[in-house]
Amino acid sequence: MADIFSADRPFAEWKLEGIDGAPAVLFENCESTQKYLEENFRKLADGTIIVADAQSAGHGRHDRAWISPEGKNLYFDALIPLDGLPKEIFPQVMQVVAMTLARLLNRYSADVSVKWPNDLLWRGQKFCGMVSTVLSQGNRKSLAVGIGINVNSLPEDYKSIPRPVTTLRKIFGEKINREELLRQIILALGEALKKLRAEGIRPWMEDWRRMDKFIGNTARIVERNEIIEGTILGVNDDGSLNFRTDTGETIRRYSGDLEI
Repeated sequence: MADIFSADRPFAEWKLEGIDGAPAVLFENCESTQKYLEENFRKLADGTIIVADAQSAGHGRHDRAWISPEGKNLYFDALIPLDGLPKEIFPQVMQVVAMTLARLLNRYSADVSVKWPNDLLWRGQKFCGMVSTVLSQGNRKSLAVGIGINVNSLPEDYKSIPRPVTTLRKIFGEKINREELLRQIILALGEALKKLRAEGIRPWMEDWRRMDKFIGNTARIVERNEIIEGTILGVNDDGSLNFRTDTGETIRRYSGDLEI
């Protein structure tokens, strides 16, 4: 495995492939990798990766702006095939993506945790977020997964965000080779998606429980226009969240935004 702490070369020189050898499309600047993938889905092969060095209109869940400065971080989208997967496990694909990234970073002793369903945090501070959209073309179904990782920026770059934010540079204490990190992410995602198809989400759940730092915390689930306040009880074997509401009801949720 090459070193993610080696020198990062200029973005124009990056050489990448998508998942399982699919194409990688690189832009020095684009409005949003997610928007590009959604608009061009019909002519893109599954496994394609869209990467931008900067975004002018990057966004996270609920259309929150994702700060995307040039030359510092990773902003990319992966087109993941859903053919042959039952609809009820589509949310698990995103959870597996998040767990795969956490496992990769924790091999470098990052001590990263995943906040259900798919935010990556370090000491309660977010540094990676994801959005997804199911895309269809005839019988073809694919998941557009947009990922933003704060890599070589600094926490001071996010003073305008009213939530705790950090970066990999802060976590590791040194700059990261973004190209090499992304190459390792793409390879790991390819392996993880094969495992998901063969074995389901269970192989990831024990890892998730070991790194879960939020059981017992008060929180609220935000899903569309619904807000539910209560306490986190844990994550089930199928990736769903067990949550006790303030009214005493225990509920199970497969998607939503968990605010702690």
